[in-house]
Amino acid sequence: MEKYLLSILGSSVDYYLDSDTYPEEGDFSHSRYIGSYAGGCPLNVGAVAASKNVSVKALDMLGVHDKTTDFLLEKMHEFRIDTEYIRFDADTSNGKVVIILTGDKRTMHVIDPVRPYYQIDERLRSVLNGATYIYSLMHMINRSFKDTGPLLEAKAHGAKVILDGSSKYDDPSRARILYDLADGLFINSTDYERLKHVSPKDPAEIILENGGNFVAVTDGSNGSHLYLKDRQLYAEALHNVDIIDSTGAGDAFAGCFIASLLSGYDYEKALKMATINGAYACTVFGGQGGIASFDELIRFAREHDYDL
Repeated sequence: MEKYLLSILGSSVDYYLDSDTYPEEGDFSHSRYIGSYAGGCPLNVGAVAASKNVSVKALDMLGVHDKTTDFLLEKMHEFRIDTEYIRFDADTSNGKVVIILTGDKRTMHVIDPVRPYYQIDERLRSVLNGATYIYSLMHMINRSFKDTGPLLEAKAHGAKVILDGSSKYDDPSRARILYDLADGLFINSTDYERLKHVSPKDPAEIILENGGNFVAVTDGSNGSHLYLKDRQLYAEALHNVDIIDSTGAGDAFAGCFIASLLSGYDYEKALKMATINGAYACTVFGGQGGIASFDELIRFAREHDYDL
């Protein structure tokens, strides 16, 4: 049986701009266009995973009359992501993100996609139920399905649902979705603290007690922690890395971690490889900066005296 990652996308086009002044409330800020990139967290994660020679399938809904649809499809093919299960709908508009760079500061304005819910047919059910891992954001699950039933069915067939935990958690439904579905969680330390405030006890304890497999908490230059049922692991961050753009570093971590598991690596090796990939992504401009083979990452680690 084929092992694959199914990434539930909310694809967007990232428009990068450069500005001399950091925009604050009420300010005018004149900017210069840098370039456009295919984006969206689940797409970035899928692209990073596919660059490690694992099978990645995309589940997405793109606009029929949206001029960015062809651009997004072209990029997915370039990333070696299977687009067979992407649907096209006249009532859908694709997402857009305006990213303004000012020195080492960054402003992101997200224009969410508009789309109907997926109609659950046998073809969609088959790709969900056959997945090894299903990855997405909580708000994309809300936008994609009327309820969590199809994902719970996929879990019953053996699929592992992996979520990105980034949220302010001002919407209680996001924590509920997370605890109902997550077999694995990627979350940065800031959002982990936010999740703690709306949880009856430590989030990692809840997920692991509910049958989850792992919780990975990233903390930039402070390294990464991985919580498992029987132990905790820590990976030190890489140092002396020339940072060009940190966009997509978390996506690079998640995509590499999942690809490592699909490739047969244990959790300790997966954590280290993901940490290396997150650092590598910071040396490349754009959200897909984490696209690199395992061999390239090993070379990068050696160049920075990182112990594998």
